[in-house]
Amino acid sequence: MYRNIMLLLLCLTAGIVDVIGYLSIGHVFTANMTGNIVLLGLAIGHSLQKTVMYSLTALLGFIIGVIIASAIVGKQEKSFWPPAVTTALMIEGFVLLLFACLSLFQISAHILILLLSMAMGLQTTAARKLGIAGISTTVLTGTLANFFEDVSTRFFRKSHQNIFHTDALLRALTIVFYCLGAVIAAVVEPAYRFGVVWLPIVIIIAIVATAVTKFRGAAVQGK
Repeated sequence: MYRNIMLLLLCLTAGIVDVIGYLSIGHVFTANMTGNIVLLGLAIGHSLQKTVMYSLTALLGFIIGVIIASAIVGKQEKSFWPPAVTTALMIEGFVLLLFACLSLFQISAHILILLLSMAMGLQTTAARKLGIAGISTTVLTGTLANFFEDVSTRFFRKSHQNIFHTDALLRALTIVFYCLGAVIAAVVEPAYRFGVVWLPIVIIIAIVATAVTKFRGAAVQGK
């Protein structure tokens, strides 16, 4: 139960971070790299050099985050909550905190984009290591497809009519929470530029604290 709630909160975080990047830093996505690559293609097609550089910076930051997280969690054995996942999320929290502090100054937009996308790269790989229902906290296209495949299976196959797995509900909730994060940021960000980033920071701190206190010694997935 705790793991599922924490996964949903990570989706909320991704929604917030994506809107911060889009509304306040160069109209780029810093969590959803699919959308960011589309924006990159549009910018190249319209010869928008500044936007191209912003999108490339976001992509670079995300890749750096993924590489760092992979180095941390890659060799960790699969378990209910690998300690390395907590470590990766701690680094994500630090990167977001660094972003919050630097955003108070006249800092380059490229640095801010790099930090946000790096945090999301860290989060993506850390969350994938948990292996919960095949869910990614930053890429929801696959999650959306899986959810409606579950629904179709329930209603169109007689042998599965009475089966509606918890995974299907969790996949639906990840989409809701991501959207909720986007709504929160869309409301707050125009009035308090970069101020809403403190919500993801608090969420990450709470997740790390919960992992340290609740999941210590938990070794079997689904325990």
